[in-house]
Order: sequence, then structure tokens, then C-alpha cells
Amino acid sequence: MSHCSPINIFVTATKTVTGESRVIAERDTKQVCRVTSGEKGILVTTCAFISASGNTIPPIMVLPRVYFKDHMLVGAPPGTLGLAQPTGWMTAFLFVEIMKHFTQHTSSSLDNPSLLIFDNHESHISLEVVKLAKTYGVEILTLPPRSSNKLQPLDV
Repeated sequence: MSHCSPINIFVTATKTVTGESRVIAERDTKQVCRVTSGEKGILVTTCAFISASGNTIPPIMVLPRVYFKDHMLVGAPPGTLGLAQPTGWMTAFLFVEIMKHFTQHTSSSLDNPSLLIFDNHESHISLEVVKLAKTYGVEILTLPPRSSNKLQPLDV
């Protein structure tokens, strides 16, 4: 029987804030699967990492700007990584920075691997992200398309 070292499991969630109302569901609704606002607002994408044991690392915020300025994170949790992208959406280029942030804040290595679970949005997988993951002992598991709201507890 081979000996396997324990694996740290991290789940990431990406959420876009659109200024939606506080009403989550109408009264007497039996099941709430998705909350979507038809309103237009300022898009701020937030990426959070939470381990299976409940530990977290500082979040990442993608702000709808061309250039990021430090004052944009006033009031954010300590260590928050701020990134700028004109639409406020996640991109493959930005996700490389997010993977670097993840590896800096975890003790993941080839001797102490981590499992990172996230949805399979096209912005999350690139050759550079896969190379970084391999270098730092991070195993990537993506969820099937259109299933993250049911399988990923941080998505709703």
C-alpha cells in the first residue's frame, strides 16, 4: 500500500456585484437556485479562496478600471489583491495573477500539494496557470459546465 501525503483542498468562487436588491426570493418560494439582477450597475468581480477546513486567504477584487490604484481597496480585508480590467470581468491574463496570489498565501508545494476546485470558465485555464500549478504542487479540478451553482457551495 502506497503512502499518500494529505492534500489541502481549496475552493474558489468568483462573484460579480451588480448592485442587486436584497430580495433573494419571493415569499413562500420552495427552492432558490439562482439570483440574477436585471439591473445594470458597477461590476466588481471578487474571487475568494476557502479551504475545506474553513481557512481563507485574502480575496481578489477585479475593478472596472484601466489602471489600479491602491486607494481603491480602502476598507477591503487586509491583503486583498486589487486588479483592474475595463469591464470588471475576470480574464485569463488576470487569473495568472490570481494563481500567483494563491501560491504566495498557501504552503502548497510538491511535498505539500493542494487541490484547487473551481468552475471551468475560459478565463480560469491557460497554459501559464497550468504551469504555475504544476510548479507549486497545485492540482486543478474544474466542475462540469453549467453545474457550478449546484456543485460549488460558494457560487450562490
